[in-house]
Amino acid sequence: MCMDINDLMGEILRQSVCKGRFTLEELLHCGPTHSPTGIGVFKGQKHTFFLVLSGGEPNGAMFVDEKGTLFGDSAILHLTGKEEFELFPVAPPIADALVSRCRVFEKSHLKKNGRLDIPTIGTPTRQRIGVLCLTVRDGRAPLAGAHVAIRKGKVVMTGDVTDSEGRVCFRLLNGRYMCVVSDRLGERTRSIIEFHEPQVEACIDIGGTEDENR
Repeated sequence: MCMDINDLMGEILRQSVCKGRFTLEELLHCGPTHSPTGIGVFKGQKHTFFLVLSGGEPNGAMFVDEKGTLFGDSAILHLTGKEEFELFPVAPPIADALVSRCRVFEKSHLKKNGRLDIPTIGTPTRQRIGVLCLTVRDGRAPLAGAHVAIRKGKVVMTGDVTDSEGRVCFRLLNGRYMCVVSDRLGERTRSIIEFHEPQVEACIDIGGTEDENR
């Protein structure tokens, strides 16, 4: 899959011409008269990041490394805000087709300054940032395409859609959260997640109970 994505993106980029190098902040704040539709490409030592822009909006994202490919909101979580992207203009239909595979639903992941928006409530002076990974199952089968919302009280902090393995990850401040899982039938289950480690793995069975923790 990783090679397929690289081949696809390589073919698209060969038909375009690089218009320059831009920081994430510059790409996101080009202004209404210079809102690009294209692909921003950042190549690190061990990974490649593709940001798909439609009229200046970061509507799609892909993160590719030796382990595979992350799409959409899961990819955005790997941004540091320090990347410099080469911008390749593409036709809107091409951008739209790519976005359909890697859509970014939670724009709150991106701050106005180009850095990740870490949701906070209250004063987070002693809180640490960690990664919460959830696997949603319906019995023994992974539930793909389910929407997972993370709430703090009545506030929705973030949300994402599970991948083909029923998995979804969030970058959050440690704490206690309500996890709400929904699918096409509506809300399926709610679970309390205690999140106090640098990385926590948890399983939620919509037909049963949450299997706590790492």
